[in-house]
Amino acid sequence: MTMMRRLVLTEFKTEPAVALSTTERDTVRALYPGLRIEPTIGSDGRYDLTPDQRVGLVCLPSLVIEVRPKVPMSSVLFLLSYACDAASWSGQQAEFSRNLDLVEMIAIMLAGMVQQATRRGLLNGYQCEDESLQAPRGRILFDDQIRRRLGISPPIEVRHDVFASDIVENRLLLAALSAMCRIPIRSDCARRELNRSQRLFGAVSRLHFKPTEVPDVLFTRLNRHYQPAVSLASFVLRSASLDLGIGGTRGSAFLIDMNTVFERFVRSALRVYLDADLARFPERSPVLCLDQARVVPLKPDLCLLDGGRIVWVGDAKYKRLPVGGYRNADLYQLLAYAVALDLPGGTLVYAADEGVSAAEHVVRHAGKQLRVVALDLLAPRSKLLEQIDALARVVRSSVPNVGVWNARHKIDPRIAAGL
Repeated sequence: MTMMRRLVLTEFKTEPAVALSTTERDTVRALYPGLRIEPTIGSDGRYDLTPDQRVGLVCLPSLVIEVRPKVPMSSVLFLLSYACDAASWSGQQAEFSRNLDLVEMIAIMLAGMVQQATRRGLLNGYQCEDESLQAPRGRILFDDQIRRRLGISPPIEVRHDVFASDIVENRLLLAALSAMCRIPIRSDCARRELNRSQRLFGAVSRLHFKPTEVPDVLFTRLNRHYQPAVSLASFVLRSASLDLGIGGTRGSAFLIDMNTVFERFVRSALRVYLDADLARFPERSPVLCLDQARVVPLKPDLCLLDGGRIVWVGDAKYKRLPVGGYRNADLYQLLAYAVALDLPGGTLVYAADEGVSAAEHVVRHAGKQLRVVALDLLAPRSKLLEQIDALARVVRSSVPNVGVWNARHKIDPRIAAGL
C-alpha cells in the first residue's frame, strides 16, 4: 500500500527539488494551473514548485499538497468572514486548534454558519412542480394532457406551487457541505461538524454545482438570516474542483483565490464605512466600455454610484509585487477607467507587501489623479479596519457633493464588539 505524502507550500514562495512522478506532475498541473512547476536543474524527476495566490489543498492518491497563505490564518479567516457578513465568526477563531489547516478551519466555519442560519428551522419557499394527479390542483397543463394522456383523464397533468424546504438556498448549503466532505480532511472535529450539519437537510435535493454555474441568491427580509452561510457556501462551491482524472489517477482540489477574498473584503468594508447599500456600491460594476464602438469592456472591482452614474472607481489588487514598486499595468488600467468614465481619477487598493507603499500620481496632459493605497493585512483587525475607514474618508472627500453622506462617524459593529 502506497503511503500518502504531504507537502506544505506557501503562496508565492518556491519550494525547490520536489520529487514528483510524471503522473503526479501532470495531475497537479491540471488541478492547480497557477502552480508553476519547473524542472530542477541537475536533477531528474524533481521540480521547483511556486504557488500563486490560490491557497488550500490539492489531493492525489499518493500526495496531498497544502498551500498556506503568506499572511496568518487568522487574517484570512477575518477577511473571509467579513466579506461574507459573518462578523460573529471573527471572534471565535481563537477556538481553532493550531493543528488545523485552512481548509479544515473553513469547514468548521461553514458548518457553524449553517447551524446558526438554521437554528429556527430550515428556510421554506415556494417551488413550482409538475405532477400527474387524480384530481385538479393548481394549473392544468392542457398541452401535456393531450400529448401524454391523449386527452384522457384522470390522471391530470397539473402545475402547482409547493411550500417546502427544497429551495435554492438550502440546496447551496447542502452542496457546499457535501463538497467539503469529499475533501480528505484529517480533523475529526471538522468531519463531525460537517456531518452534523448535513443531517439538517433531509428533505433537500442533493445537487452538484459546477464552479462556474453556482446560482446567485437574491436576499430579502425573508432570507436575510441565511446570507452569511449562503455567501460562504457559494464561495466554497466556486473554489472546489473535484474528481479530475489524469492518466488513470483521480484527484481533487480546494483552492481559495486570495485575490477574490481581498477584493470582496475591501468592497464589503468600504460599503460599511461609506454607509452605502448594494445599489450605490454594487457587487459588480455596470456594463462599461473603453471605446465608442463598445468592443473593449472595462470591469473595475470597486464602484460608487450616484443616480446610476459612477462617481468613484477603484481596483483591489492582491498580488506579489516586485521590490520597489507596483506594476505599471495596474496604473494604466486605472487610468483607462478614469478616462472612460470622465472622472478626475481613481484608487488602487493593494494588500501591503514589501514592494508597495501609498502614493499619488498626476498623469501628464490628462490631469488624472491616481492614488495608491496599501492595506496592511498583518495589522490587528481593528487597525486594518481603521485603514479602511481612512480610505472611506478619502472617497468621501473626492466626491463631496454626492448624495447625502452620513454626518456621523460610522463605527463598525465589529470594532464595537472588540473583534
